[in-house]
Amino acid sequence: MKKNAVVFAGRNALDSSELRTNIVRIPEVTIRIRQAQKILESMSQENVDLLGVLAADDETFFKNLKQKSLLAAIVQVGLFDRFSRTQRRPDFLVGTSNGDSALKVCAGHMSFEDMVRATVEEVKPSNVVELSVVQAAPLLSGVSLTEFGAVELSNTEGIGPVYGEVKAGAMELKTVLSTLHNDFRVDRFINIGPTSALTGSDFKTLGSEDVESVDSIEMDPMLTWFWRGIAQSANTLNQ
Repeated sequence: MKKNAVVFAGRNALDSSELRTNIVRIPEVTIRIRQAQKILESMSQENVDLLGVLAADDETFFKNLKQKSLLAAIVQVGLFDRFSRTQRRPDFLVGTSNGDSALKVCAGHMSFEDMVRATVEEVKPSNVVELSVVQAAPLLSGVSLTEFGAVELSNTEGIGPVYGEVKAGAMELKTVLSTLHNDFRVDRFINIGPTSALTGSDFKTLGSEDVESVDSIEMDPMLTWFWRGIAQSANTLNQ
């Protein structure tokens, strides 16, 4: 069986109003957005309307850097929730290892609530495994430079799946994926988007014709409507 890795697209995954319009139609995503909204409201952040930010035009959306970053992570956690219900547990997870990180939440290194709360106040993950601890910035401020990391499934018995950090060299996505392919024989990369941080041609440069890049949304027979009518430029996975 091929080893596989789920790749979380990162902070720019929602940089299209068409994508944002469609993404809120996915139930698991909407559930996570509403969960995050309740967390913010419990912290007296009622003025932050996450669904309103998603519905905004591109110019307004891009100006809200911290909310943009948080929403990307929230959406990716929701897409991973959906993916996990029908697919086998990934051998590796790849994604941003600082700031708002769907990777840390889905690997069990940080709770979803702590990720959301960290946009308002400094929160340290309560679990023992940490990828990178970055002081949380105020909700309306900018975000730190993106760093990518990877974790490997190390235990599936007893307490459930446990992911440990992989030393993958430089914190650039291409470098991390190259390490997984060359050193860990990962040949299948599954994007949790909705768009990808890399194009199909990027995966072809990993050094093997056997490398496969697929999209979790396209894998889902119930989401065939998602890409219909969306501009080709938005779907970088097909490039």
